[in-house]
Amino acid sequence: MRVLLTSPALFGRSGVYGGGERYALELARAVARETGDATLYAPADDDGEWVEDALRIVARRPWTYIRGQRFNPLPRGLLSLIAEADVVHAFQQHIVMTSLGAAAGRLRHVPVFTTDLGGGGWDVSAYLDTRPWFTGLLHLSRYAALVDGREDDPRDAVLYGGVWDAAPRGADDGSVLFVGRLYPHKGADVLVEAAAAEWRVVVCGQAYDPRYEADLHALAAGKRVEFTGGVDDTRLAALYDRAAVVVVPSCSVDRYGTFTRVPELLGLVALEAMARGVPVVASDEASLPELIVHGETGLLVPPRDVRALRAAVESLLAAPERRAAMGAAAQRRVREHFTWRQAARVAVAAYERGLAA
Repeated sequence: MRVLLTSPALFGRSGVYGGGERYALELARAVARETGDATLYAPADDDGEWVEDALRIVARRPWTYIRGQRFNPLPRGLLSLIAEADVVHAFQQHIVMTSLGAAAGRLRHVPVFTTDLGGGGWDVSAYLDTRPWFTGLLHLSRYAALVDGREDDPRDAVLYGGVWDAAPRGADDGSVLFVGRLYPHKGADVLVEAAAAEWRVVVCGQAYDPRYEADLHALAAGKRVEFTGGVDDTRLAALYDRAAVVVVPSCSVDRYGTFTRVPELLGLVALEAMARGVPVVASDEASLPELIVHGETGLLVPPRDVRALRAAVESLLAAPERRAAMGAAAQRRVREHFTWRQAARVAVAAYERGLAA
């Protein structure tokens, strides 16, 4: 089975760093290990082709970006790769590249699957329902399936995934960690506002909104809040290892009243923290309740509830033994439900059903 996976941006190579791009790359690696023949195609700033583990990666400069949208490339070289594939799996549903891939796959009678990452750009799918173009939708979570209106479709599957394995760590340093892009719907402002003066808070992530960045720094005035900006994987692993608590305060309605249905289609930060034995305090919203068992592997609080978040974090900071027990339970849950190998096996089973049909 020759599998072609496509992503609108390549994690770590094109200056784009985020959970969606990381998800596509890591799942592609896991699919390559399961099938022995997988290629990941992604537009990038420079052409290139190389192998990581068992995965062949093909990067091509796009012809252009549709309406200047960085995550909506007009791909170059994609059709020739589709001509070689037995199965196509496209990440990010509502972009021109994916719609082109679905149309090309249908012409070749090749099964085409898509996993929506919650973003998108100008595309024909804004004007007509392109879901019938796909053999099936492979969702990040049950919540993602609900957002797509396909929670009970037998052609689809829920992938999850998120970590390779649980990792041991030493003692924490009492810090409270946020990891994510500094967009308002990620809710870093809720944590910074909730932080007590004695907490050591680390906010790890790149800022993209000047107004929001200014508000975060204003909320942090007089508090022990460190803004790291973007960091590499080594530094990020060290931050996880030292954290006493990781906070995932994503919200569907942000501090400015803006609404999004996709604050967390799959909380990769929560899963990465759990894999390292760190208890997570998260919003009781979107996919997060599927990942965290309240009171066992972490704590869930109402979204944008500053008092509830402060109380939850304080309760864990004050109880090292409880933190350790929750962290151990979190690691067990990750091993049982949220590894890349498990996600790849779900994907490959869907591919095989598509080929059989």
